[in-house]
Amino acid sequence: MYWRVRKISPDQVAKTYGVHAVCIVSVLFNLILFSKVAPSNKLTETQRINFDTFARQVTRHLVDGCFLTYESSMSQLAFASTKSELGPDVIKLLAQAGIVPPNPEEMKAIGRQLKETKSVSQVSINKVNIEEPSQASKGLVPIEVSGLLVKHSAEGVMGPDPFRFKLLVGQRGGDTPLPVVAAFQDLSGQPEQASPQGGP
Repeated sequence: MYWRVRKISPDQVAKTYGVHAVCIVSVLFNLILFSKVAPSNKLTETQRINFDTFARQVTRHLVDGCFLTYESSMSQLAFASTKSELGPDVIKLLAQAGIVPPNPEEMKAIGRQLKETKSVSQVSINKVNIEEPSQASKGLVPIEVSGLLVKHSAEGVMGPDPFRFKLLVGQRGGDTPLPVVAAFQDLSGQPEQASPQGGP
């Protein structure tokens, strides 16, 4: 018994193993490509400053009970058309909860009531925690804002009342993208969780 030595030409090698070689090279190329093109969701320092400013502004508008500024605050939150600080779903949610008026007429009526009672409010924002966008937040920026609210009127003083809001902030499309609150949670009264690593 003996082994027969076969002579294999380069053409036969190419035909027999060519497809396998191409597949191996393709898989390796894709592995290298996707490991290097992984998108970075890290916020820059400028973005953090901008989101911090926006979150503080929205929060002050949400809790505004001053007869001098109430209508302006509500207009910027919900009635500024494509420049409103809140998205449509958030406006509907907060209108149902009585946090923002359902329409401009109701806003003006509330403004008159505040004027009659000379109501003013004092807002102290103690903490703004900005997290990195992730798959869980669908690319939106989670921001938690907490602080204290005191209301003064002819009827007396109310507060200080603690508040804690969680915002999911995205950007409107267009030539000049504007931040917008795409989701909102009122966490006031709930125990505060520890900040995740990497947060400010």
